[in-house]
Amino acid sequence: MLYSGLILAAVLPLLVCGQAKAESAGLEGPVSYAAYHSEWGEKLTPPIARSLHLELSGGKLNVSLSGAMPTLSYTGPVDAKTVDELVALLRSMDAAAWPGASGDENRGERRKDQCEWNLCLAVRQPEYRQKRVYGADKGRDTPRLEAEARLCAYLKEKLAELYVTCPKRLEHLSLSERFENGYWSVAVDEGLVHVCVIGNGRSTVEFYADPALLEELALLLEKHGAQAWHGFGFGLYEPGKMPLCLEVSYSTRQPVVVFADQDRMPKGFAAFCDDLRSTLGALAKRWQQAQGLPPWAIKQLHFGENGMSMQPQYRCYRRLDAQGPRAHIMRSLGGKLEGDVPLSSAEEEELSLILRSLGRWDGFHEVARDVLDAPGFGLSVEFADGRKISAHSYGVFPKGYREGRERILHFLEKRLPSAFPGK
Repeated sequence: MLYSGLILAAVLPLLVCGQAKAESAGLEGPVSYAAYHSEWGEKLTPPIARSLHLELSGGKLNVSLSGAMPTLSYTGPVDAKTVDELVALLRSMDAAAWPGASGDENRGERRKDQCEWNLCLAVRQPEYRQKRVYGADKGRDTPRLEAEARLCAYLKEKLAELYVTCPKRLEHLSLSERFENGYWSVAVDEGLVHVCVIGNGRSTVEFYADPALLEELALLLEKHGAQAWHGFGFGLYEPGKMPLCLEVSYSTRQPVVVFADQDRMPKGFAAFCDDLRSTLGALAKRWQQAQGLPPWAIKQLHFGENGMSMQPQYRCYRRLDAQGPRAHIMRSLGGKLEGDVPLSSAEEEELSLILRSLGRWDGFHEVARDVLDAPGFGLSVEFADGRKISAHSYGVFPKGYREGRERILHFLEKRLPSAFPGK
């Protein structure tokens, strides 16, 4: 097996070696795409990571190391120096000479007693050329393991740097506490900030919050030095028996995962947990205290059409703003948010009257048979008094659909910002 010293191998000599072996790779010229993947079978014990997946293209790095070490992941831009260093590392891998190497991809079932891997390098100038080598081995001492150890050592050092310097947005945070019977989470859900709080045996409180909450929590993580916590307690607890688990992820796929208990925590962790409970608990209390809605209030609305071209989707939801819970309308196209606007109480009542007038559509679920690429629609509404409207179709529409559709879109588009110039 590999010695741990391989992980600490100096990177500079390796890069020099990579330059020297560039010609032996048989692919001269600037590399436009590079990738290396390896996956260890269940019966093998990997010396570093159970899986390594790396892709480099267009100045963007996509990498993940998981399994025998705390997961390290990153997706985002890298500078030209990092690109050159990674390309040199991958070009230095003389994969064609490795035991188990073959020219064809293994398309059979993944073997539990072998490590499967593949290496790909592509050059576009002056003409497109590609070098791709696949293989599988038993995971014993081979030149491949030495090369993979050097690559992992470089990635661990580089990712530690990128985690600190690369701009990122908080996208998910969850804290589960078995000894407090609590669960606290904040996640970006279809562009909305979804909050879930279960504390000290209380019933679940779920709501949408102002996006500013993400910035507040990101500053909280930075204040307590959360980046240094990643991997704390890894491997110390059996699955399902972690007394306390914190999971954080960013837009760069950068993880922070902590396993702890009341007697064993990283520095600053207890203070962070107290601040998180205080922040989310206060929001949950505000949400619960303001749930006296009029019967006509809209709890949720989804409306959209489909066809051969991409169509905008509309939504009305309730969000906890600084002024309290308010109805918001939003539009998205292809999963991208195209506007989010709060409604006054009078505006919400106006929209509610429009939707209630379409109650006859409830239960309309029709599909035109033997029709390809037909237009259709979907409508889902829930009011505070429990009344619901659910309808969808493909190729057919309910009576009065054109007029009802125009009334909904006229109300929504008049208030949402213009997003489709020329239409």
